[in-house]
Amino acid sequence: MQILDILNIVLPTFIIIAIGYIFGKITKTDFAPVANIALYVGAPAIVLTSLLNNPVVLLDAAKVWGASLVIMLGCGIVAYLVFTMLKQEHSGLYVPIIIMNTVNLPFPIAYFAYGTEGLTAASLFSIPVTLVLFSLGVYIVAGKQRKQNIREVFKIPVLYAAVLGLFLNFFRVDVPELAINSLDIIAKMGIPLVLLILGYNLSRVKITSLPITFLASFLRIGVGLMIGFLIVNLLGITGVFRSVVILESAMPAAATSVIIATKYRSEEGLVSSVVFITTITSLIVIPFLLNALS
Repeated sequence: MQILDILNIVLPTFIIIAIGYIFGKITKTDFAPVANIALYVGAPAIVLTSLLNNPVVLLDAAKVWGASLVIMLGCGIVAYLVFTMLKQEHSGLYVPIIIMNTVNLPFPIAYFAYGTEGLTAASLFSIPVTLVLFSLGVYIVAGKQRKQNIREVFKIPVLYAAVLGLFLNFFRVDVPELAINSLDIIAKMGIPLVLLILGYNLSRVKITSLPITFLASFLRIGVGLMIGFLIVNLLGITGVFRSVVILESAMPAAATSVIIATKYRSEEGLVSSVVFITTITSLIVIPFLLNALS
């Protein structure tokens, strides 16, 4: 892949993030309604259209899901060992280390780099990550509120869109063109919208405790990438799906982890710092990976 091609993929993505960041810095606009539109309308449309436009083989989907789970588990185990050796307790930091951003960045990057097949792979990868985030992630940080809040996972519309899309895909159900065209329009709106929201959220971050922030950031991106390269070879994942899994393994910490950490008051300052640093770092990591994977 040529340098110009990589820039054409990466720069538009980060320019939109920068616009969201600047907007958040210079205005006091409440972005909650916009975030709800992205969460309940845009993201489900992106997932559903990607699964409708490309036939998915169950074995390929299972490999991507397995890779996703192994990457998260591996990062969590390494983080536990590191924190144990350092004699530190950071329950809140496990979420941004384990849970990578699977919507805001990888959806547009995968689409611009690999087309609808790349978007399909990214959509498949996001399913177990979302499940783990709103089950195990909540369980880790929620303390006494764990049990009643695990049900939050069933309120995420992206999961229902994924299940519906997989059902229609596996059984080769013909969806009316009118419905597909309508979903395509919404999906095209959703991609820049989720990037704007990421930028806006980053504008609210204040960096704290740089040493532990950089350590957690390395655990998220560095360790995640090493496990990503290992697991695609072990599972025999090839082609576009291989490239997307490796890209996903090195994605920054999920912005959603800040919301969870803040809600349950679990090291929200550190979590926000990790999200910010890993997102900035991805500006360098993603072009490098796109070039290496081409």
